[in-house]
Amino acid sequence: MTVEATGESGFDAPETAGWLADATRQASLAYFGQPAAAVGEGGTIPFLSQLQKKYPAAQFLVTGVLGPDSNAHGPNEMLHVPTAKRVTASVAHVLSQVR
Repeated sequence: MTVEATGESGFDAPETAGWLADATRQASLAYFGQPAAAVGEGGTIPFLSQLQKKYPAAQFLVTGVLGPDSNAHGPNEMLHVPTAKRVTASVAHVLSQVR
């Protein structure tokens, strides 16, 4: 079986609104004890560019749950439950601040 790769146009997040930056900073400090960080990885999640086309003014909070020894997308990939709980609490905090 041959699988053909397809490409997407990529995703370029809009500038982060002040309320979202504040809520993310507060949540990160509260649940991780450190300031929030942003990482640009290119357009690795095609669904985001589709959402951006549909809702061009939307703000985006894209998270992942790795944590210690998670080995994402590896044969022994696992979920680090303590990190998952902190990420979930952080997202809940940010959602409570939606304006």
